[in-house]
Amino acid sequence: MILVDNRNCTDPYINLAIEEYLVRHAHCENDSYLFLYCNEPCIVLGKNQSIYREVNFDFLRNNKLKLCRRISGGGTVYQDLGNLNFAFITSFANERINNYKYFNQFIVDALEQIGVLATFDTRNNILCKDKKISGNAQFTDRKNMISHGTLLFDADLDMLRASLKENSFAIETKAPRSVSSSVMNIKGETKGIQNVEGLKSFIEIFAKPESHIQFTEEEWTLIKQSAKEKFESFEWIYGRSPLTKITRGEVVIEVEDGIVVSVSRQGKVEEWFKDLAGIMYRVDEIKKALCQHKNENELLEMIF
Repeated sequence: MILVDNRNCTDPYINLAIEEYLVRHAHCENDSYLFLYCNEPCIVLGKNQSIYREVNFDFLRNNKLKLCRRISGGGTVYQDLGNLNFAFITSFANERINNYKYFNQFIVDALEQIGVLATFDTRNNILCKDKKISGNAQFTDRKNMISHGTLLFDADLDMLRASLKENSFAIETKAPRSVSSSVMNIKGETKGIQNVEGLKSFIEIFAKPESHIQFTEEEWTLIKQSAKEKFESFEWIYGRSPLTKITRGEVVIEVEDGIVVSVSRQGKVEEWFKDLAGIMYRVDEIKKALCQHKNENELLEMIF
């Protein structure tokens, strides 16, 4: 196994770009790769999810966290520096698709060595004491594949619950929905491991790596370019959200690809609603579009 060195980067956009770079370009014919990293506080959606259903609107309004979207499917997760991410990159094989135990038995075995009794459930999660400590997803380009997941060590669970709390108003979409689970940190279960850095170091040693891979400056340039142009972009984060209908009291907002399609109240399209069609459905853009109206704040509360 080869360990991936990301220069201790905690930028979620860069780390997501690294994952995709490895899937697209790593030589996995004879080797597999293990990428361990932490992200600064962020929300990471699955590739095909609607951001408007998955994320609590208070967080969308106030930009409290970085919003991200990964290349794999699965549900939405909250991450911070108390969470360790792991990613296995291997050559593609049919028998490995959705075979999470093939990859994650290594994680379960590592956890057992430090006193954490972990088990698998039927939804590709890793549990401890019947509570979720790790969610997982996969992606393949049919040459290589990645199986990656989270590992809650000392994450801010209050922030996790608040950021992913279901909104009080109706949201309709055909996008896949996250399955809520009871979660826990494993810090209180571990023997001799005091922080995420210690957990990361232990897993690296447990992996018995044959070598480390460090990206060249040319590769870093490509990774940073992908982070900026793809993973930070509106088109990727918001624009991949399928058609979503949001009903806030009497007002119905339809959004597709992150853009307002229509706004109506009690089935009627009022004149000022027409100003919003074609606008990005983000609070800053909606506010800008309403700035000419004397009751701007009241209208904003109705729409976002």
